[in-house]
Amino acid sequence: MSTPAAWSRGYPVAEPYPPAWHGFQSPAHLRATLAMMGVAWEVGPETPLRIAEIGCGSGYSANVLAAGCPAAEVIGFDYNPAHIAEARSFAAEAGLANVRFEEADLAELDGPALEALPAFDLVLVHGFWSWVDDRVRDGVLRLLRRRLQPGGVVLMTYNAMPGAAPGLALWRLVRGMIAGAPPGSDAFAAAKQQVERLVAAEARNLLPSVWRSLLLGEMGDARPGYMLHEFATEHWRPAFFADVAAAMGSARCEYAGSATLSENFPSMTLSAAQQALWREAPDQAARELVTDLCVPRAFRRDVYVRGIRRVSAEAATDAIMLVPTSLSQREVKLVTQAGEAALPPHIIGPMREALLQGPQSIAALRALPGCGGATPQETLTMLVGSHVAMPMWQHPGAVAADSVATARRVNAASMRRLAPHGVSPLAGEGARLALATPVLGGGLPADPLEIAVATLMAQEPPGPDGGVDVPALMGRLVPPGPPPPAEALAGVQESVLAVLRQRWPLWRALGIA
Repeated sequence: MSTPAAWSRGYPVAEPYPPAWHGFQSPAHLRATLAMMGVAWEVGPETPLRIAEIGCGSGYSANVLAAGCPAAEVIGFDYNPAHIAEARSFAAEAGLANVRFEEADLAELDGPALEALPAFDLVLVHGFWSWVDDRVRDGVLRLLRRRLQPGGVVLMTYNAMPGAAPGLALWRLVRGMIAGAPPGSDAFAAAKQQVERLVAAEARNLLPSVWRSLLLGEMGDARPGYMLHEFATEHWRPAFFADVAAAMGSARCEYAGSATLSENFPSMTLSAAQQALWREAPDQAARELVTDLCVPRAFRRDVYVRGIRRVSAEAATDAIMLVPTSLSQREVKLVTQAGEAALPPHIIGPMREALLQGPQSIAALRALPGCGGATPQETLTMLVGSHVAMPMWQHPGAVAADSVATARRVNAASMRRLAPHGVSPLAGEGARLALATPVLGGGLPADPLEIAVATLMAQEPPGPDGGVDVPALMGRLVPPGPPPPAEALAGVQESVLAVLRQRWPLWRALGIA
């Protein structure tokens, strides 16, 4: 097992970090988050946003973001030259003109090089803070102090204490085994075997955690780059909210809320007794600590603003526009830290039917018969948190044809380039990927098969009768070489038919295919 390179500041660089997209990275989602918290952020699809992604990896999310926000300028920063080369190559293949990637070590970025950067409206620091040393953290804060616009927004995600505490001993154990493994050996297999023995021996301090489940394969097979990210870095340090807030305060950034919408409601995350303790807490840091003590939250998605301006949360949230992201008629459930709850069919049903007719504002949905009982913030949280809808960035009818074409090129590049990560029509579970669209200011979550089908449908849309030649589509999906077994092909065809029923109408509405 290779060790971190001398230049890597203790972070493993032997394998690329796998591509992924998360909907909370979109400015549309962040704008909705701030609206429900009563914070002004006056941006939209025509705003020439300047967006930075710190630790952009191989650039997948930055490229999706650039395709979803055609008026924006997106800059991805990473100190790994292999990541930057891959990011630039992807952008060139997709013909993206509004994204660039900079090889930069945040610990060293200062002086003229820092001052030459634009003033940013949005900085994404996702999956970064907990994994780097203090010099790199200082570099992030230096960039925010000097290059974040007044009124600018920061998404700061990190492993949070005390929820991440059960992973610390496991991380120390596995990191030691990785560092001491002979060249060419499978350190993770040896670590898994050791942990299985410790669990069987009832090791009291090797507590259940997401990291234990990850190592033992209980969450599916993780790619090597992700496993190294989680277990091989020298500087994994989960943080308490108050410590991160103090660091962000040095850049004049104030906590505005959580990008996980339900976490902004104690009633959705805490029991009655816990809510009483939360209300008694003397300040925000104390309230957040009570929450973090009471819920099994090992990862936070915090939103900060450099200069908060207050607006009416109700009015701002009522103005948010939503588009549908699901055609399923199954029972709709909202999963929160407090558990799982089925949402009332007499409310969700009419709202879902209205969304299927076209984009709807929160105010319009609440005005539907029998749907006015929930507040604007509760309505937004129910619909987005249950994956019934997502915040709209640009109206489908207003998206320029060249922007649609660019997003489709990004999706085609995803299908071609990310096959090693599961984007193969015949692959099983893949990465957290997306179909880029300016309607969402980013991407619609998609699995590998959906990306393949949507890309091929966009390249050769159905004829005037709207029918789809499924055998022809299957012929284009099957990779070159010996044909797969008939049973496997039949299973893929069944999955393709399900995708066409459940996803294709949404793709058409969002300009994806």
